[in-house]
Amino acid sequence: MATTEYIVFTPALGQAVTVSPRVPRIAVYANSPKPIKLVAKFEGGTSDFEQLPGKILFAHGWSRDHDREFSTELVLEEGENLKSQKLDWLDINDWEGWAWYRSRETWIEASFTPLSKLLPNTPTHNLLLRPKPPKIDPKSVLAVFPASPPGAFIHLSAARVGEAPGVYIRARRVKKCGRIVSYVGAKLTVHNGELNAIRGAIDVARKKYGYSTAPFTQETGHSPFDRLGFCTWSSIGENVPLTLNLMDDLVHKLAKFNIPVGTFIIDDGWQDIRYGLNGSEKTRGLWSFDTWEHMNSPLSDVVCLIKKTLPTVEDVGVWMTLHGYWNSIAPTSPLAKKYEMRTFKLNRDNIQGIDWPKNDFDDQQSGSISNPEKRTWCLPPLHLAYAFWKDYFTSCFDAGISFVKVDDQAYGSLLDGVSGGEEFVAMWDGMTRAANEVFGDSKVIHFMAHYERTFNGDIGMGVATQGRKIVIRNSDDFGLNRPDIHRNHIHYNIYNAMLTSQLCLIPDPDMFVTSAQWPEYHAVLRAFFEGPLLLADKPGQLDLEILNKLVGRSTTNTYEVVKAPQTIRPLSRNVWEGCLDGGAGPAIKGVSYFPNARSASLIPWNARKSAFDNAVDIIFELDLIDALEGIEKPVNGDGNFDVALWLSNAGAAKSVRLRGFGQDKFYETSSMPVISTLIGPQASETLTIAPYEYLGHTMVACLGLIDKYAGLAAIQRSRAITGKLSIDFSFNGVAGFLVMLRAEDVGKRARVTVDNISTPFVVKSKGNGLCLIEVDFASIQAVLAKDSWTVAVQI
Repeated sequence: MATTEYIVFTPALGQAVTVSPRVPRIAVYANSPKPIKLVAKFEGGTSDFEQLPGKILFAHGWSRDHDREFSTELVLEEGENLKSQKLDWLDINDWEGWAWYRSRETWIEASFTPLSKLLPNTPTHNLLLRPKPPKIDPKSVLAVFPASPPGAFIHLSAARVGEAPGVYIRARRVKKCGRIVSYVGAKLTVHNGELNAIRGAIDVARKKYGYSTAPFTQETGHSPFDRLGFCTWSSIGENVPLTLNLMDDLVHKLAKFNIPVGTFIIDDGWQDIRYGLNGSEKTRGLWSFDTWEHMNSPLSDVVCLIKKTLPTVEDVGVWMTLHGYWNSIAPTSPLAKKYEMRTFKLNRDNIQGIDWPKNDFDDQQSGSISNPEKRTWCLPPLHLAYAFWKDYFTSCFDAGISFVKVDDQAYGSLLDGVSGGEEFVAMWDGMTRAANEVFGDSKVIHFMAHYERTFNGDIGMGVATQGRKIVIRNSDDFGLNRPDIHRNHIHYNIYNAMLTSQLCLIPDPDMFVTSAQWPEYHAVLRAFFEGPLLLADKPGQLDLEILNKLVGRSTTNTYEVVKAPQTIRPLSRNVWEGCLDGGAGPAIKGVSYFPNARSASLIPWNARKSAFDNAVDIIFELDLIDALEGIEKPVNGDGNFDVALWLSNAGAAKSVRLRGFGQDKFYETSSMPVISTLIGPQASETLTIAPYEYLGHTMVACLGLIDKYAGLAAIQRSRAITGKLSIDFSFNGVAGFLVMLRAEDVGKRARVTVDNISTPFVVKSKGNGLCLIEVDFASIQAVLAKDSWTVAVQI
């Protein structure tokens, strides 16, 4: 008997698919490791489908809709500190999709829900919705963005007790400034994709506030976040106070691996703190700008130790929180007197829907503060916030520090009342201004910073930073002791990045370790994010094989992270698939496009519940076209386009002709399948999609550096001239070229050069008339005054 244990359907069982009346046929695909017989049941009769616990519904939908914009204005009048207002244009019965909930004080995460079941108390910071069939065009996507002005924090939620059903704006005043106008922006796009809808909703809000809608800018030149980084947090031990001996042991063991660490973070445990002075025995407050007494060394000596032992390190950074330490500044400290510290109450009602810990033990396990209403914080007043940060950062800079990681930022949302909101805003503004002056622009990792200003306000919309992107942690910590944490970490990062990548932010997916906790599963993700790549392996424990797939040597003999130029996004079809369900089923599928290479990577991660089952997928032609979004369309009249498909882990290759390139179709009903994939537990795969170039006798596609996860990122330029394909690589390694010829023919006819010097190569047959040329130039030295290596293939 056939069961869902052995069969995976595309579309999935239980899925409703809306099709245009123009579509003449529909197709359902099934993957099974066993031979099976399937008979579709349309009306009456019996079939094998009746033995399956589910069905697939196909319904005709409208195709008359067009792109539209929506907005709602909410006004806080003088004297109003809180206000709610319903979004009249959003019918909760018509939509379902992703709600970005603030599930913890400091983190926002996406959860799939029908809009009619949106949570009433947990704040929602973005909506990405699709219509329930057959309301409107099935390719419609609606994004809803609650945009906070400088004087208020706003979010969305469902109706609460006594309110009519619907979606509501919730506003809180954080500035004593009279009348405050807030906006919710929304964009309905048809056949234009999810990211365009999100970007459109953000731009609706930016225009309403009178902000510029110009693209955000990113700092160029030297950045501590471009090179391989290392962090002490998980390495030395979480919540372990740092000592000079511990640091010495760590850096000397790192040195034995001879790995090219360029950036080093001294995380929590270095500061001078005191216990029990901020409301309970367990609270911890900052006492001074120095290191704690058992470090047995000033900060400058620790920096010297790191740079002397690891000569490739150029930048050393330190950790702190936005309020000094976890429970602010110790009220009897010298700092409290010098900066005229004030006491601020905390109010848990500012962030509803949070499961607060009941005691100090739960506090440390969850990252929350137990009974925050019983705590107080000691902070500098508004007019001294900048001075506090300027002095703090200057003391760090004088010790050799060149950037900072500022943690626990969103927890300032709990500061009580309008005065608490003003203090929260002033602390961030003072910190950022001081950091820019002391270290230079964009030298801060903004951490645990998921709240209204960064996700939805003047920080996220670029006003607070004059349009310059800043680095922000994109998800909760890696490797926490929670069910399904590894697959959830991949999911939260990719789905949060749908929003953060459209804001004035550079998303950081957090540190990870190469020697434990599904290392390659997480390493691949880091290669496809713009943010910093940080290792946190225990002293003496590193997997060099994984590490070497992440970094490359440039022509200047420096090592940098080989990573995608843009943060990975979900495959468009995958946004609406049940990739987190139990049993065999689809994977999380992310895509990154590489403009210089005119190529793309498609990465499926097994995200089945508890990681017990295989992820089973069919990759369609339209998936490849979706991944290549941004490539110029073919000039030939039939719209056909030939691409090479390379599965890195499997070592398999295939040629695919993409038909009707650039035309919109329905995945489930008319796109042709290309390959079937099976990804085992704790695993992922990297599919490279590269266009073929015609070289007279045959076609050749460059796959980038096949010894790197994001090897396409190494390609600076590609050109096919007079029967030769030349590729400029910014990093060295093993270049791969897929050729439409038998291996024996390629071995006789091919010629390969590196910088015009004939070079050995290896030819491997891949079947179906295809072969792979591997060119290993990892040991070739750079040519002076040349910013790339040129590998040329002639057949």
